[in-house]
Amino acid sequence: MPFYQIYHSYPLTDDQQQTIASAITHLHATTFTTPSMFVHVQFTRSDESGATTYFMAGKRRTSQSNRIVGVVRTSAVRSKTDFDALGLKIEDAWYSALGVQRGEPGDAFPAGEEAKKLSVVVFTPLVTVIEAGFAAPEAGQEGPWFRESLPVFKKLSASDSDFADMIQEIKEREDMKKLLV
Repeated sequence: MPFYQIYHSYPLTDDQQQTIASAITHLHATTFTTPSMFVHVQFTRSDESGATTYFMAGKRRTSQSNRIVGVVRTSAVRSKTDFDALGLKIEDAWYSALGVQRGEPGDAFPAGEEAKKLSVVVFTPLVTVIEAGFAAPEAGQEGPWFRESLPVFKKLSASDSDFADMIQEIKEREDMKKLLV
């Protein structure tokens, strides 16, 4: 359901990408009671060849243009405070994966680490999404949707490993179990 796009000028290793993607998946899934199967993360690197041109304050940025854009479902049950907290946790996950120790907001960024700086974490609303043939429920209405869809998910799990993983996750996560009651 959510789609996170990570645009980066800093060259991330496969391990760093895996760490960031796993953190975002876990954070979103547990913040909003979403199966991991529905959390997507894509990395796009801009390089010195100018494959992506990025401007900030009207100035070309060639040394640093790292940003994360989350396309997410919104509703009255998902407050700005919820997304602010999630954004800070995602920012922390970025810096942890890159081994950057940073201070509090307003502190100078560590010298020599500027290329690793994350410019922004943005959330933009998602009007609707159809995933694996299922229309996503309105945010906050996951319980009835899961209860109604579970028989089909179980049927699909017999031949689709993604659905099998989701069924296993639902069995293991307490927050997911509560949706089925």
